[in-house]
Amino acid sequence: MVPVDLVPALAAHRLILEGRPNGQRLSMRGVTLTGTDLERQRLSLAMLAGADLSHARLARSFLDGADLFGANLTGADLTEATMIGADLRGATLAKARLRGTNLERADLRPGQLVVWLSTRQVSRSQSAVLAGADLSRAKLVEADLSLADLTGANLRGANFHNTMLFAANLNGADLSGANFGRARLKGALLNNCRIEGADFRGADLRQAKLRNTDLSAALLDGAQISDESSRDRREPLSAVLKELLTLHREWIATNGAAGARLDQSKAALHGTSLAGFDLSGACFSEADLTLADLADAKLCLAQFDGARLGRAQLTGADLSGANLAGAVLDLAHMAGAKLGPMALLTPEGRPAGRDWPVDLRGASLRGADLRGADLRGVRLEGTTFEGANLAGADLRGADVRQANFTDASLTGVLRDHG
Repeated sequence: MVPVDLVPALAAHRLILEGRPNGQRLSMRGVTLTGTDLERQRLSLAMLAGADLSHARLARSFLDGADLFGANLTGADLTEATMIGADLRGATLAKARLRGTNLERADLRPGQLVVWLSTRQVSRSQSAVLAGADLSRAKLVEADLSLADLTGANLRGANFHNTMLFAANLNGADLSGANFGRARLKGALLNNCRIEGADFRGADLRQAKLRNTDLSAALLDGAQISDESSRDRREPLSAVLKELLTLHREWIATNGAAGARLDQSKAALHGTSLAGFDLSGACFSEADLTLADLADAKLCLAQFDGARLGRAQLTGADLSGANLAGAVLDLAHMAGAKLGPMALLTPEGRPAGRDWPVDLRGASLRGADLRGADLRGVRLEGTTFEGANLAGADLRGADVRQANFTDASLTGVLRDHG
């Protein structure tokens, strides 16, 4: 049921939509509407920029042309809603339900936000986040999702015909049966995707990354695929590092019986791309990983204590149980990252009955993007999140009193009461 205090505003907005007198356009910029029931409501052209609509019920609602710039829609139910031409720049829709939703011509480009860091303003570009969202059968014809985060999203049967997906991150997404005809996917990340029956006819896939994605299972007539589509445009890994990664992979596969643990303590890895690698248990203590790409990497129980990870790409990375004590992660991209506890196992591989939490004590995450991140039970003594975006993050079990959240965005954050 719609909250009583919203009824007059919604009624006045309907008058505007119907062209009748005495109407007033709905304006709820920055308002907290977490979990609000707005099913089947007529919200077209509503001004909802920066509103917290996390876990709101908006199924079958009308949001055509609505201003949702920077809004938080984490976990919202937008099943079969109509959002044609909506402004969703920089919006967070992590784990939202968008089954059958009409997003034709919607604007999901990055939004330019201004945040405060101490006494100075910093302008930050914030991409739209749809990580883990259910977009099955959704319509996104001619929408603009440039640089959007769609990691792990369910896109089965969705229609992206003639859609702009420049440099979008679709790593680990399910694209089965989706229509990407004439879509512009130049520079997009499509690693580890399921694409059985996907239609890429006439699509632009130049410079796209397609590691562990089988293109033979898709329709590709007329698609543009350059030779570098499956290669990383960053500097190639050195022969020495490649060998060390091979030994680390063997170390993991044999539970330490063979191979060797990767140890890059104090190493200079500025800008290095290790995206998608399994680096569980590796040691990067005091290493320089500034601007490094670790997106979707598996970093469980890895050691990053004292490491420099400023502006690093950690979107969708699994850092369960990792040690990040004293690390510098200022302006790091960590939307949808997993920093929850790691369930420990016995040498025989059976549950040991206890968890190992992530250690962020003394770490700096100023201005970091942690939207939708899993931070359950994390150790936060002396941690600073000044100016960070934690919209929709899960902080349950963490002692938030020990951390600095000055000027941080905490809309839709899940945390313990009391």
